[in-house]
Amino acid sequence: MIVYQSTKTLKTRNNNNSADCISPNYVYGCLGGCMSSYCYVGRYNKDKVYVNENWDDIYNSVCKWIDNKPFPKLPNQQDPIYYLVDIGCSTDIPLKQKYLKKINKEGLKYILKQYDNHPKLKTTFATKYSHLLTLDVSEFNKKPRVRVSLMPQSYSSILEPNTTDIESRIKDINRLQSLGWEVHINFSPVIVKESEKKKYINLFKQIDIIVQNKDNVKCEVIFLTSHKNSLSISPEINNLMQDSNEIKNSMGVMRYPLSKKKIYTKSFRQLINKYLPWCEIRYIF
Repeated sequence: MIVYQSTKTLKTRNNNNSADCISPNYVYGCLGGCMSSYCYVGRYNKDKVYVNENWDDIYNSVCKWIDNKPFPKLPNQQDPIYYLVDIGCSTDIPLKQKYLKKINKEGLKYILKQYDNHPKLKTTFATKYSHLLTLDVSEFNKKPRVRVSLMPQSYSSILEPNTTDIESRIKDINRLQSLGWEVHINFSPVIVKESEKKKYINLFKQIDIIVQNKDNVKCEVIFLTSHKNSLSISPEINNLMQDSNEIKNSMGVMRYPLSKKKIYTKSFRQLINKYLPWCEIRYIF
């Protein structure tokens, strides 16, 4: 079900991972391929997509957030120059382009241009549907950032069916760069199966071969989190998610046990440094 509305939740939230802040939702909900497994949005909303129509109010919320921020900013893991705004935290933006165009014929371009015209702001979002992102942004003042989500194909086929296949996503890094985008890699969620480490090694080798312009292709690494509301009746999905079982917070979010996670992050970092030495890790957790 698609619901068009004006959001009343107009608070821009601080962030210290993929962005400096998260905008109010342009779209909340997805119905994409990962909704029945690890997706945190799917823990609470499995069957609706809320498309918010008051884009100027959303943008003004971000502008209010940044009003008192110093500029030039102190360089950080998000961006060395601009304050980075995640505009797709609760959805997959390229998958929703057709809904956005019902509000404004320019769709995503209209949203991105608002931020592009702001002297302090720059946009980012992640996607598993990179083939749907065809917008040429080469004439923008600054490159918007898209984070292409990657994992071994055998895991993706189980956890996020009907999304863009992994090899195509990797090839899209080259295509998106040619359209003027700044492209980063989003290794998320990382699935830990000690006996299957070779799957990630093969993925890294594939990336190294396919990506042509390696300059400024950085990555973020996010290990799997789960929730009791996400437990699936599929044995294959449960098998991949079951080890992320330590309660993290009062919301019931589960992660890999901290006693093991430090080992996992160290091992993953070593693999990146060995097989993708050109790909700087912006953050890993």
